[in-house]
Amino acid sequence: MSQSKLSELTWQEVRRTGENGLALLPIGSQEQHAGHLPLGTDTLLVEEVVDRALDILDREASAPCAPPAPDVVRLPALPFGHSPHHLFAAAVSLSASTLGAVLDDILDSLVTSGHRRIMVVNGHGGNDEIMRLAVKRFALRAQVTVAACSYWTVTGGDDEAERPDVTPGHAGWFETSLMLAAHPALVRTPVPARAPVE
Repeated sequence: MSQSKLSELTWQEVRRTGENGLALLPIGSQEQHAGHLPLGTDTLLVEEVVDRALDILDREASAPCAPPAPDVVRLPALPFGHSPHHLFAAAVSLSASTLGAVLDDILDSLVTSGHRRIMVVNGHGGNDEIMRLAVKRFALRAQVTVAACSYWTVTGGDDEAERPDVTPGHAGWFETSLMLAAHPALVRTPVPARAPVE
């Protein structure tokens, strides 16, 4: 498998990769995350999860006798999401209709550019329903394979894709732990002893 960042490809390379590859779009948000995490927490975490997953796939694809893996074109993360419930503190929020329209336009653009398999990976709870609806609408009108998930709902267990027991919440121990692992310099101290609640 080869991974490429869309921003670093020529148009000819995008066309060639799109024929058999997978376009991967991370989406996040910019909103308050208590006093110890940055506004871009959701975007930073979905980028980290996607990039680490791609690294794992690369390692597995290079193993002897491994089946061929598709080329993956990783789009820049969409850094804005649906966060009107966080405007009381600080957020940059898109309305539900705007986020849906932006996703429609991105999906249309990818198909026009030659992609036939697209995956949207979400990092913010407020985007989840809007993202899934946009993908469903798009799948009904386009001859492509398109899928969507929020990173915390993808598990390796035998849970039949049900919501896991551990979910991010908001600025609590889950997101704080992930930020400490991925971007420790961005976690402010003191970290709250008790997880903040939304």
